[in-house]
Amino acid sequence: MFWKMENDDVHLAFVPIQSYKAACTERIDAMPIEEKAWEEMVKNILRAEMMRRGVSYAGLADRLGEYGIEDNELNLRNKVSRGRFTAVFFMQCMQALGVEILQIPHAVEEAGKRGGAQALAKSRPEKAN
Repeated sequence: MFWKMENDDVHLAFVPIQSYKAACTERIDAMPIEEKAWEEMVKNILRAEMMRRGVSYAGLADRLGEYGIEDNELNLRNKVSRGRFTAVFFMQCMQALGVEILQIPHAVEEAGKRGGAQALAKSRPEKAN
């Protein structure tokens, strides 16, 4: 069902689902991904970048301090373990870690699983074109 407008008149139309699918530019057959899976993935990306560089939470706190971002090891550990932080914080961490290329996993749920940070740390980022 969708709304169709003709000459300032609004009509309600029923369209077979196959026609609707063909008309859509976005994938509608994909299942929605829960927010928690996204949080877990982002947390694992950050942890993977720390692992790749051999940086502890204390080391990350020191590196962030060089950018004027004051935080301590315990606060960082808690913030990252929750997986709920701002995009600004994430980018500050990427900058502090010296990340130049960030590979975003295609499978959000897979990257968000337990052990996902280790798997991501072992994978190599693709080179930018």
